[in-house]
Amino acid sequence: MILLRLLSFLRPYRARVILTALFAIGLMACTVTLPYLTGRVIDDVLRSGDRGALPPLLAIILVVITLRFVLGLARRVVSGQVSLGVEFDLRDLVFGHVQRLSFAFFDRMPVGQLMSRATSDLQIVRFFLGYGLVFMFMNLFTLLLITGILLWLNPVLAVMSLMVGPALAAVAIRYSRRTAPVRVDVQQRVAEVTEAAEESMVGIRVVKAFGREADRTQRFTGTARRAFDRSMDANRLESFYQPIMGLLPSLGLAVVLLYGGSLAINGKMTLGEFVQFYLYLSMLMGPFRFAGMLVGQGQRAVAGGKRIFEIIDAVPDVAEPERPRPMPDGPGDIRFASASFGYSEDRTVLHDIDLHIPAGTTVALIGPTGSGKTTLTELVPRYYDVTDGRVLIDGVDVREVSLHDLRHHVGVVSQEPFLFSTSVRENIAYGRPDATPEQVEDAAVLARADEFIRALPDGYDTVIGERGYSLSGGQRQRLAIARAVLTDPRILILDEATASVDASTEREIQQALAAVMAGRTTIIIAHRLSTIRLANELIVLDHGRVVARGTHDELYADNALYREIHDGGLARPDLVLGES
Repeated sequence: MILLRLLSFLRPYRARVILTALFAIGLMACTVTLPYLTGRVIDDVLRSGDRGALPPLLAIILVVITLRFVLGLARRVVSGQVSLGVEFDLRDLVFGHVQRLSFAFFDRMPVGQLMSRATSDLQIVRFFLGYGLVFMFMNLFTLLLITGILLWLNPVLAVMSLMVGPALAAVAIRYSRRTAPVRVDVQQRVAEVTEAAEESMVGIRVVKAFGREADRTQRFTGTARRAFDRSMDANRLESFYQPIMGLLPSLGLAVVLLYGGSLAINGKMTLGEFVQFYLYLSMLMGPFRFAGMLVGQGQRAVAGGKRIFEIIDAVPDVAEPERPRPMPDGPGDIRFASASFGYSEDRTVLHDIDLHIPAGTTVALIGPTGSGKTTLTELVPRYYDVTDGRVLIDGVDVREVSLHDLRHHVGVVSQEPFLFSTSVRENIAYGRPDATPEQVEDAAVLARADEFIRALPDGYDTVIGERGYSLSGGQRQRLAIARAVLTDPRILILDEATASVDASTEREIQQALAAVMAGRTTIIIAHRLSTIRLANELIVLDHGRVVARGTHDELYADNALYREIHDGGLARPDLVLGES
């Protein structure tokens, strides 16, 4: 049950939860004492004329009010600590678990949905656990305590005034059942708004490049409108049921005024007792009126908890081995043994790949768009696991070593490198944070990045903007190469590593790559002849199968597909044929 799972997050704070409950009990004890003291003032002072009884009663009232203030303040402080503690724990748990999830999870889950669950849903849950439960406890305690006092004061009048209770409970249950699915849907719609906003902000350069601002605004407005409409549905339900739940308790007050007033007039109840009874019954109006709000808050928390648990319960598609083997010493020999892979059961991308890439060699993967080139390279660092067969590095199945150990030995440079909004030095040292400044600079020199870095305002300490957009595409690419080189990987994967640079910059990077690739096993995915020339051997893929392998001359003479690809674009060094 989701609610029970949410309550489990209070376990580390059970001492403070108990303390909050004790403060709440003391607070309510003080609160219920005030009507009694008010009745004493009316009967013992105002009616009897005993002025001497007034000072001690006022002193007691002042002490009770002060104690009530102190207990209320303490309750809020402690419950706030619980609320913020739960929020911290939940956020830490969600973020930590997300970091362990596999690439396949992020293929299915939009970033905007993740952001919504880690922010708005989490806020709703923490407020409910930190404050909502306290209010529920206080309301329940108030209901039981004051009901007992009313029955003690006048059983007949109490039963008459509380007869609206069953009707109120029925309305609350009806309200809960009708609003629950709407609340869940509201949470989803709000997440869609976050998703739409995040996507538009991340892709703002594309939006502006194509002049599609109005279209994105219209799309966002439509998404926001759906969230608004669903929120209005919830608001209409609340607007209908909340007044009803506020009206029913007022009927109980009317009974007290009519019947209780007649008892006081006829002398069967003192004026002080009548005022006490009325004040106590008025105190029940709060729990009754807040019942609907608390029900709605609980439903929102359960809806948010459900969405959060969808993340926490997600199992990584690529799991760490129970007893990981150490990465063997070796030069980086790669072997695909009958390896097959599909993103789903009905979407097989690679079919029975048998491929050996000897250590220290450089191979280039050639093939039409969608032939499986990038997917094949993603099996080496275990971004995905093969569905059949094996991938071995230096004779060991990659599934038998820890992910951290494996990926430390496999350097990847993608077509669109991601840079963090931090200093150039920290970006280069991201995979090896213990690197010395000299090692970082040596890696930058190898990647032909040192010259432009030193020309930046603060050199290696220059903080680059979000995603590195303050740099040119070629500069970002060279920083990514330096970052990969610094980890000293035995295997290097270059996925369109020079696609974003001009011919002059490409020559500089290729000179750097030639030095970097020396002694390393390197897999190149490229559509430029100038880049492919770095390879010792070419491998042609088509529809997820290896269809040919050899040098340029061998393939051009014997393989029609390679000839078609070459003549269609590879013959022009500056022409990009398409994405893999």
